[in-house]
Amino acid sequence: MASIIRHELVDAQVEVLRLYLEKQSTERLLESLDRLIACTRASFREEEALMQAFTATPDIAHRDLHNAVLAQLELLRSHALEFDRGRLLAQLILVDRQLNSHISDAAQIPLRRPREQLAECEAIASIVAEGQAHH
Repeated sequence: MASIIRHELVDAQVEVLRLYLEKQSTERLLESLDRLIACTRASFREEEALMQAFTATPDIAHRDLHNAVLAQLELLRSHALEFDRGRLLAQLILVDRQLNSHISDAAQIPLRRPREQLAECEAIASIVAEGQAHH
């Protein structure tokens, strides 16, 4: 079961690639990258909150993976103006593949849990989303 945050993340990914392919202005591409970064952060926060709800020990390696993907996105954003179109596309594809792989892996986890735990996950995700909306 995908969350609203996950749908926003996928939509942001598609938008970045669409703007690139349509050769939109650099400003629009940068705004789109900002949205992608924000959506990625929100999705990772939600995922980490759900993981924390199911285990007493945080998964440091998984959090490090999140941080690495975010760092790569930030690097892409900060150097987007310096890259030629070919290098920019290569970086966009690399980040897109990492996010797609991560989304795919994360989407499989709830399918392995009993219905009661899924309901609890959704309740926690809702609480997390409400808390983020107030910040």
